[in-house]
Amino acid sequence: MDKNELIKLINKKGLHNSLITIYYDIGRVLPFRAQRYPDGRISDWYKSQYVEVHEVKPGGKGGKYGHAYGFYYRNGERADEMENNPEQSWCRKNDTTPQCIPCAACGSWVLLDILNDPAAEPAKLIGINDVIEMGEYKGRTLAEVVHTDWQWIQWAIKNIAYYFAFFDTDALIKERSKSLESLHIEGKHPDDILTFGKHKGKTIRYVAENDMDYLKWATLNIRDFVFNFNEL
Repeated sequence: MDKNELIKLINKKGLHNSLITIYYDIGRVLPFRAQRYPDGRISDWYKSQYVEVHEVKPGGKGGKYGHAYGFYYRNGERADEMENNPEQSWCRKNDTTPQCIPCAACGSWVLLDILNDPAAEPAKLIGINDVIEMGEYKGRTLAEVVHTDWQWIQWAIKNIAYYFAFFDTDALIKERSKSLESLHIEGKHPDDILTFGKHKGKTIRYVAENDMDYLKWATLNIRDFVFNFNEL
């Protein structure tokens, strides 16, 4: 898979990415660069900084947690993490060894670049017509399960895809819309107001026009959020 395509797929996971999951997804490549937008709060200040990860030590159940070590950058250059208080910075511009990165196992990380070749096989893309190879739906296509157990799809995105695979989320949403229409399932409509998240108080139509990736993320991850994209 092309590096830029892999980066795009990883970032579609949105708020679920941690530095640990990114490490698995890219095939345990080191170093790599990433930046964090806590709870999805994108701003120029957050955009100005990123970390370069040089070491990852997975831990906890299933290796989902752990620590990452690296260096801090601001505006593309090594910098003190606290601009006006270098002594209190978790990383200083003159550090020569990788420092422990705060919130490495938390979500909301965005992958910027992969700076080396993978040490293991990167995560693969599971298409809508591909056959599931494990679990209760082993032997069935992803499309079949979309129409019969959407909650399992949402669970699988967060769990099965954690280490070794991506789902084609655009195809999942398209197939889900077919199911909603055929079963006449009522859900949210374009002019309804969102009652959660960073776009709370805005219409779904507005979010679709200005932040479509967030709308897709909500559809794939929020259990009670049902929306037919064909209405847009």
